[in-house]
Amino acid sequence: MNPDDDARVLVVIVPKPHDLELVRTAGWYRLPLAHTPPQLAADYLAFYQPASFGQARWQIQYYAAIVRYQLVHRRDLLPAEATHPRAGDRYYRIDVGPLQELERPVPSARLRCITFIATTFGRLRQAIDVTDLFTPTPPPEVWGGGLAGKVIT
Repeated sequence: MNPDDDARVLVVIVPKPHDLELVRTAGWYRLPLAHTPPQLAADYLAFYQPASFGQARWQIQYYAAIVRYQLVHRRDLLPAEATHPRAGDRYYRIDVGPLQELERPVPSARLRCITFIATTFGRLRQAIDVTDLFTPTPPPEVWGGGLAGKVIT
């Protein structure tokens, strides 16, 4: 079953293939609290793949439903990297459902520096290029407040 066209989607970057594999196997995505976009409330995450993805670079190929948000320290998310310079920083751990593949990936015809794009699933489904996802600031009734009915634990 496809998501409703009005479902809110936050496009996020997955820096490396290993990060997308974590989403697939562990069921969560990490987002530094210090870099949280103003429109964090969403029903789905869609994952932009940069140059590190080789032939699958510069496109959005996958998405996942958001289940819940948690605030945690980076060292708790990635215990093997406990000495990382940002180990003590706080991150959103965004728990997601199974990774789903779009019927048609959304490419970026030109190299773009993408961080976050707030859009809808209808726009994601119909987009020919990443630029088709950008919209003027959505009205409050589209994004509302809070975390789209999710609770931070």
